[in-house]
Amino acid sequence: MNRKMLVVLIVTGLLAGAGGGSCQRAEPPTLMWQTVNGEPDAPAATATREPTAGATIAFAYGSPELQGVASEALGDLVEIVRAFVEKDGIVGAELVVLKNRCVLLHESFGWKDRDEGQAMAIDTLFNVRSMTKPVVGTAVQMLIDDGHLALGDAVAEYLPSFDNERSRAITIEMLLTHRSGLPMSLLAASFGEYESLRRLADAAGERGPDFKPGSAFQYSDAGFEVLGALVEVVSGVPLQQFVQQRILAPLGMADTVMVPEPDDPRVERMASLYFGARGSWSRLWSQDRGPLYPFAMGSQSLYCTPLDYARFLMLWMDGGLVGDRQLLSPEATRRALTPVSDSKLSGGFRGLRLDYGQAWIVYVPQDAPEGEGAMALFGHSGSDGTWAWAWPDQDLIVLYFTQSRGQGTGIALESEMDRLLIHPGRCEAELSAELEPLLGTYTALSGPLMYQEFEIVALNGGLAVRLPEQVVVPLGGPDRVGHWALSVDPSLAVSFVRDEEGDVTGMRWHQAGEVVDLPRGAAPEDLPLDREAVQKYLGRYTRPEDGATIEVVIYNGHLGVVSPEVSAVLELFPPSEEGAWRFRLNPAVYISFQEGENGEVASLTAHTPEGDFVRPRSE
Repeated sequence: MNRKMLVVLIVTGLLAGAGGGSCQRAEPPTLMWQTVNGEPDAPAATATREPTAGATIAFAYGSPELQGVASEALGDLVEIVRAFVEKDGIVGAELVVLKNRCVLLHESFGWKDRDEGQAMAIDTLFNVRSMTKPVVGTAVQMLIDDGHLALGDAVAEYLPSFDNERSRAITIEMLLTHRSGLPMSLLAASFGEYESLRRLADAAGERGPDFKPGSAFQYSDAGFEVLGALVEVVSGVPLQQFVQQRILAPLGMADTVMVPEPDDPRVERMASLYFGARGSWSRLWSQDRGPLYPFAMGSQSLYCTPLDYARFLMLWMDGGLVGDRQLLSPEATRRALTPVSDSKLSGGFRGLRLDYGQAWIVYVPQDAPEGEGAMALFGHSGSDGTWAWAWPDQDLIVLYFTQSRGQGTGIALESEMDRLLIHPGRCEAELSAELEPLLGTYTALSGPLMYQEFEIVALNGGLAVRLPEQVVVPLGGPDRVGHWALSVDPSLAVSFVRDEEGDVTGMRWHQAGEVVDLPRGAAPEDLPLDREAVQKYLGRYTRPEDGATIEVVIYNGHLGVVSPEVSAVLELFPPSEEGAWRFRLNPAVYISFQEGENGEVASLTAHTPEGDFVRPRSE
């Protein structure tokens, strides 16, 4: 079964002078590095960092109580994020809370690079991926303010590659609102497939949209590559240069860069990127591997610190004003923060829906008509595990940056922030006694969901499921056959298994007519790898049609696969009785080994939803 992964692209004007007492201009509080999982090598010494040279916006550190925030609530947030690390939900993180322009909380957790034993430090630079989109959207809005672009302009006026029957109707506004019909991405395997941002944008125009432009919402990285190329064509300078000169420098964002030079000292402070899930994190990129991106992109490639992104959020909260300089018109900020489409994305703030405006996610009341509703907050997120949220009417910003791709702890943190910061006195609805027996952890012990943990939790008086990606999704009430549909996708559902006494012994995951059994309980610990027994599998296996070679190795105490198409080692679960070695990152795919008459391994077969592929042993 090719299990659908719920795409977590969930996201993320302060009113000057709002709120309580003034901040004290002072050094940040001394913070202890957090010891990770009790490992003795984690740094335990106190550390602070000097303010960044050249920064024009200095942050003040203030007392939570003077700003109307309970210290206990902030302490609870710290413990929640620390638990994410201790339970291996993330590799590392940085958390910042600002209220009334005061930094009330700024702590780091876990590892900047777990493989090298480097602890996460305050003011680490993170790859914020899709949080680049609001920055590029700001560049476009500036060109509109300058009179060089208009929302209704056809892209074909500037890029001849769009002057065809398929793409001619696409406008700049459609790109900003993800309603162009362009696909999620044009990149198949790596960022190096195109020689420039312009060529990537031209490929989007030549390909054309998936549906009639303007008729529907479809989140699109490709659309923002086009916007980045438009900035270059209209301004006459590279995207990185425009962003630096018009946005980063005026805001004092000295710790932000799109594509750093190899000798840029900020590279040393960049977090290594991990991807995977609890218990299976693999390092995908580290600073010694050279730049991840060959050029500045419109959809991603931005690196920055949490406090630098806070500076950017403040520009939007202040109606485009920084100091006495109007970088962006108030009209631009108003129209960009106006909801347009229901994004159909899952969030953790009670009673709020995630709509998309122009390059921003805008949270509005759940029952508001699509494209309408008063904004409660706005923000964005990045797929490497970064989130930013801003509440203009409360003069509040929260930033939660991780470098752990493939998890949704930011959504889990949303519900905790809602409880602790936004509605601290609100009573939660109690769960009925008949639903309480359903709560708990359920784990598949075989098949395409092998060792994936699903947790049924209480949410607002009903039930929700915490998926392996740690996203909490509400469940609809059971239908006539006992299926509880997931609110974000009714084609997915769970049901429960009871024994003769009526006790709940398991859960079933239903998708596309297929059913996976998940007995109650947590995933078992892996047995130690029998290194002598697996020696016969080690070696290279080559695809006959094109000579592409993979290697089977031992890595982190597991059997793993090294592929030229992926920079990380792909670790495998122990084999099933049938000899299926499933990939930890995607148990829907597995490999098996074929032996000859003499007992030597002759080939490897990759079993995928698209078919089986044999690679004879070459070494």
